[in-house]
Amino acid sequence: MNLLYLSLAYVPSRRAASVHVMSMCSALGRAGHAVELVAKRMDEPSAKGLDDFAFYGVPPTFELTKLARPPRRGGGLVFAGLMARHLARRRKTVDIVYSRDLLGTLAAATLGMPFVFEAHGIPTQPSYRAILRRVLASRSLRGLVSISDALRRDLADDGFHVPANATVIAPDAANPPAREPAPPNGLHARPRVGYVGNLYEGRGVELIIELAARLPHCDVEIVGGRESDLARWRAKELPANLTLAGFVPPSQLGERYASFDVLLMPYASTNVRAASGSDISRWISPMKLFEYMAAKRPMVSSDLPVLREVLVDGENALIAPSADVSAWQKAVQRLLDDRPLAAKIANTAYAQLVREHTWDARVQRILGGLALGA
Repeated sequence: MNLLYLSLAYVPSRRAASVHVMSMCSALGRAGHAVELVAKRMDEPSAKGLDDFAFYGVPPTFELTKLARPPRRGGGLVFAGLMARHLARRRKTVDIVYSRDLLGTLAAATLGMPFVFEAHGIPTQPSYRAILRRVLASRSLRGLVSISDALRRDLADDGFHVPANATVIAPDAANPPAREPAPPNGLHARPRVGYVGNLYEGRGVELIIELAARLPHCDVEIVGGRESDLARWRAKELPANLTLAGFVPPSQLGERYASFDVLLMPYASTNVRAASGSDISRWISPMKLFEYMAAKRPMVSSDLPVLREVLVDGENALIAPSADVSAWQKAVQRLLDDRPLAAKIANTAYAQLVREHTWDARVQRILGGLALGA
């Protein structure tokens, strides 16, 4: 199958969306399909000379096309125009368009190209809501992929067309390391507690800081974040045992995960902001969840309903109320004190990841559920 994958992500970049689309296209290529990913070209000096595939740690099983997105007002429309022109050129040679780009999807629908749309949220702007309605009502729609069942329900409740026989629920994913991680039996001399991800609003940075102050016998590390966010937090008075490590390339994260005894996923119950600024707390399916599972390290997670689509308290995670620091402290200490429980949680999560939530498994779930590429 010749597949054209449309994305709004910059490549290379620090954002999770770029990791997602590179991982998906690599898995589609491994499944035997001819894949072209169309993404935004990153023109910052830090991106020059980087090998895109090595940066993300994915094999080059697909073609990568990067279009310009000028950093000026109206640059998004320029990118949309270039995307539409690229679609028109590929119209006769593509079997299916797979898209996370709403305007690109509209262009594909206008050209009569069969497409699958992957939804990660519901637009709030009236113009984009109208476009999403047109896209989901198009005769060229071959399927809808929803990042969570909560999002599927909210789309339907909001009056969007959700095709009953052509909708697949596909949470995010991660690949296990090439070598299976050792079980989390012993502890470091000073237990290491970690968070990996962005520092946007609603990601629980405030809770981690307070938790570090309550766990002076532990070393707590936050990995990730934009320079502007890191500078803002570094300007505050932080506990001595808390480290803001900054950005680590996706290809190097495996070593960081392996260095922790407990991992944290402290999302707020509301106002979890994406890079776009929209609130995704009702629908989120974070890659860090699956990367934590792949690391075979026990995690403590916030008690968000959407996360319970994957997590079960006491089985593959410990779950705590998002704003109750005392509950988080008790949960972390419980995992540090009860190593058989920590090992059980980590091993159960790892087995579930390998069984259900690798990128290859996600691709098979989507293509099989939509009867594509058979």
